Amino acid sequence: MKMHTPFRAGLFMVIVGLFFVSTVSAQQIDAAGVKKKSDPNQQIKAVGVDSMPASIFSTKKELTPTEQEAERLYLEGSKKGKSGDYKGAIEDLTQSLSLVENSSTYMRRGFAYLLAGEFTLAMQDFNETLRLTPTNKEAIFGRGVARFEMKDYNEAEVDLKQYLEQVRTNAVAYNYLAAICFMRQDYQCALHNYSGVIRNDSLYPDAWTNRAMIRNYLHDFKGAIEDCNIAVKQAPNDKRIYNNRASAELFLKEYRAALEDFNKAIQLDPKFGEAYINRGWVHYYLNDTEAACSDWQKSFSLGIRPAGDIMVKYCK
Repeated sequence: MKMHTPFRAGLFMVIVGLFFVSTVSAQQIDAAGVKKKSDPNQQIKAVGVDSMPASIFSTKKELTPTEQEAERLYLEGSKKGKSGDYKGAIEDLTQSLSLVENSSTYMRRGFAYLLAGEFTLAMQDFNETLRLTPTNKEAIFGRGVARFEMKDYNEAEVDLKQYLEQVRTNAVAYNYLAAICFMRQDYQCALHNYSGVIRNDSLYPDAWTNRAMIRNYLHDFKGAIEDCNIAVKQAPNDKRIYNNRASAELFLKEYRAALEDFNKAIQLDPKFGEAYINRGWVHYYLNDTEAACSDWQKSFSLGIRPAGDIMVKYCK
């Protein structure tokens, strides 16, 4: 998700186009020589599908015919869920639940609903899981994700914090919590949680880019540049990273480095209006008003409205 909230320094400079990405299904890393990570949905799938017991009657020696059929449907639904057939998984698990109520079956179906985008139904199943097994941490995580996707951010935060008190190795959970912190403009909280993402998965899509953006907001420009340096190695064709790094360089008055990065961002996307307005400031500080005004005019023509106000004030 792209942000246009003004980022200010001094009396007049406006940097636009710092980016924020809450990654549930984000772009994969494509740097040469860097192992591609699977979609974060696969990490949710692993938590919700692969970590649960293989049997819903593991402590029972002999099963009744009804229990045997419930078990068979549970196992079939589990296989379908692992293969990505969430609709088929839901159908089998629903039939299993009609025969025998079981917390593991509810939870598997909850994650199937979650991955199928049926967030309300997912939350209902996680609630049923917690009714039967109140301390089930995977259900707390799944419910937190479902609540986030339903835009119930306050309750999502409660669940995700409770989950992370018990499990500190889930990068997805940290990423969701970082997004919540960012939305309420608690940048220190966002920084802490993006660091949690990176600590657990240094190749998590957009994690370094997002933490760099947060560091820009906190005026930790050197830290932002360090994060961007790593991000650009992982995703060398991501225009956002160059724009974010250049913005930090601009505030540090590293104008030549900023110019190079804004040029790269524009090379990657000639219609990147945010990069034009930002590059205009570099030209301005390098005493090239003509080039600055040209960039601001280009930015305005691409729909960046603040560029118009800047031209009124600084261009003749």
